[in-house]
Amino acid sequence: MFKEAEGGLVNIGKSYEKYGLNVQPNGDIEYVEWAPNANGLTIFGDFNHWNRDEFRCAKNEFGQYKITLKANADGTPRIQHGQKYKIQIEGPDG
Repeated sequence: MFKEAEGGLVNIGKSYEKYGLNVQPNGDIEYVEWAPNANGLTIFGDFNHWNRDEFRCAKNEFGQYKITLKANADGTPRIQHGQKYKIQIEGPDG
């Protein structure tokens, strides 16, 4: 299954390039997490005044959750260095 999902063992070894928070050249931040048993995943923190409902990740058929946080109007990343954030994973019981 991981061959179909990730493209093989070599790509699994480079997963640090895909998973977690990654700033894109345009200032967007892509967040990807593998949580196949979760019912939901949100990211929140200083950057959005701790609003737990604003950024809910989408889940694909391989159990990966993903979201893109668009850059600020000036092109800087939405989450700045040193800001605090939290990932909340919703389990099967809510």
